[in-house]
Amino acid sequence: MTVEPVRYDPEELDALEPAQLTLYSERPLPRQRLGRGAFALLVVLRIYVLIAIPIVAYAFVRALLTH
Repeated sequence: MTVEPVRYDPEELDALEPAQLTLYSERPLPRQRLGRGAFALLVVLRIYVLIAIPIVAYAFVRALLTH
């Protein structure tokens, strides 16, 4: 199944009935390629989350046990 890219045409959208507009807006958008900077930022964010989760869990458990 191939998905054609969605193009934005305001005049076309104004002419649609509500049900047609819903169908038009539910069509999947094509995947976008990330640039190097955005990809690197997402990798760094993923690493940060993997480090932060155990720290937050430790602080939460320690706070439960101290009170």
